[in-house]
Amino acid sequence: MATTSPATMPKLHGRAFYESLGSPKVVLAPMVDQSEYAWRRLTRSFFPPDQQRALLAYTPMFHARLFADSPQYRAQMFQPLKGAIPSPPDPVWQTANNADPHLDGNPATDRPLFVQFCANDPDVLLEAARHVQPYCDAVDLNLGCPQGIARKGHYGAFLQEDQDLIFRLVNRLHTGLDIPVTAKMRVLDSREATLAYARNLLAAGASIITVHGRQRHQKGHATGLADWTAIRHLRNNLPPDTVIFANGNILQHADIARCLAATGADAVMCAEGNLHDPAIFTPPPTVASREYWIGRSGRGGWRMDAVMRRYLDIIHTEVLGEPAPERGPLFLPSDPIDAWADPPTPPAEDVEPPQKKRRRGGGDKGRVREPNLGALQPHLFDLLRPL
Repeated sequence: MATTSPATMPKLHGRAFYESLGSPKVVLAPMVDQSEYAWRRLTRSFFPPDQQRALLAYTPMFHARLFADSPQYRAQMFQPLKGAIPSPPDPVWQTANNADPHLDGNPATDRPLFVQFCANDPDVLLEAARHVQPYCDAVDLNLGCPQGIARKGHYGAFLQEDQDLIFRLVNRLHTGLDIPVTAKMRVLDSREATLAYARNLLAAGASIITVHGRQRHQKGHATGLADWTAIRHLRNNLPPDTVIFANGNILQHADIARCLAATGADAVMCAEGNLHDPAIFTPPPTVASREYWIGRSGRGGWRMDAVMRRYLDIIHTEVLGEPAPERGPLFLPSDPIDAWADPPTPPAEDVEPPQKKRRRGGGDKGRVREPNLGALQPHLFDLLRPL
């Protein structure tokens, strides 16, 4: 499918840009190695086919320096084409228009999409972002990661003391890209400091700011609740046309409406709740089915075996490009027992011997890692752990 080059269109900004996306109210958060294409497709699959663009999704966080310098890193993190992303990225718009889209940023299945980077060098960030701008709607700067690796690498939430550098990072993208730039921040220890932070991002050229209602130290056992009143303070004190996404405390679908009302935000972003319930952004069905159960109390939920099948089918058909396995219908207690008899055991001579285990060591050196397969185990763990 051909796409129109933003280089030939006026660059939208702020609310005009947000409205051009359809003003989505729900946002799938950037999650390290866990908001990859297959998971975004699974999350969107719970929307009706004609409403799947109502969800705005972010890629996992990419390291700008590695993305700019390493073709192998780009290949294993972002797959908009069946071949490698063209490098250098100068003629990339024409290349993108003439190529068949593959996974990430596919106009038919994976839009709207923002690509997130962590960075501390404006020029390196721009170089990395130019590789992805043909395949996404905006580039986002991660200013919220609180982990030790972000402290060591001097990025994420550990840039918040250097507001001048933050301004230069955002402004470099704003002036150097053909698509908008956005930023995801955390609240600081005072309302005044948080407001000044947000104003700095807007002055630098950010079209949208996502505000995580927790401070940098709130992680692990000290996570606590996100402060929605801090986000409301920004809503009340920033220019009325500022686009704000709220992040934090979204554990079930009903929390989305509560957050919108409490914060006045334009949209709600969710991370952890989505990992345990990829259908969190959509209202629950009103009628029971083989995929969705409803108890006597009227409350229900998606069956995890149904969710797993849906997820694995996306892996088979879209990532691996092969037919999904044939499976029988999901079990219901009312089904005839004969329908669930064990399949016959094949004769011994037809059973293939087990394959030898691959030795650990340099066997995978130089091999491109498939991000959608690498995320499979942690996703299944998050889905099944509550059971």
